[in-house]
Amino acid sequence: MTDHKDFEPAEVQAGLESGRYLLVDVREAGEFADERIEGALLAPLSGFKPECLPRGDDREIILHCKSGGRSGRALQMCREANVKVAGHVKGGILGWKAKNLPTTRAENAPTGMTIQQAVMAMASFLVLVSIGLSLAFTPWFLVLGAGVSAMLLQASFTGFCPASSVFAKLGFRPA
Repeated sequence: MTDHKDFEPAEVQAGLESGRYLLVDVREAGEFADERIEGALLAPLSGFKPECLPRGDDREIILHCKSGGRSGRALQMCREANVKVAGHVKGGILGWKAKNLPTTRAENAPTGMTIQQAVMAMASFLVLVSIGLSLAFTPWFLVLGAGVSAMLLQASFTGFCPASSVFAKLGFRPA
C-alpha cells in the first residue's frame, strides 16, 4: 500500500451500513469499553500487528482512534508490512461525534478528565504561574516551576506521581 485516504465520518457510516467497510479501532481496551463506534473491531496500537488484521472478505479496512494520530501511526505500520488498508477516519471518534454520528457508550462510562490529564493541566498551570510571578516580582518564583518539573521527572523514572494520588482521591478517573 502506497497511499491512504482520510475518510469523512459520514462516508464511513454509510459504508459500514452497506457492508463495504470494516472499521478497526486502534485505541486501547479501556477507551473502547467506555465508548465505541458500533461494529468496530478492537486492535490496540500498543500491540498492533498489521498482519493480524482480518482478511478474506471484500470489505475495505478503515482504521480509527480518538483523533487520528494513533490511526496514522497504525497506517504507517501497515504500509511497512505491506498490509492493505484503505485509510482512516478523519478526526477519529471525536470527528465522528462532531458529526453527530452514533456511538455505543457503556452505562457506567466515566466522564471528565483522567488523572493523567489533570496532572498535566496542573503542572502546565503551575509552570505558567511560576513564569508570570517571576516576570512580575522576582526570579525566585521560577523555583516553583523547577519543583513541578522535578516532580514530573521523578514520576517518569519511578512510576509514582504524588499529584496523581491527590487527583485519584478527588475522584478523577484513571486513564
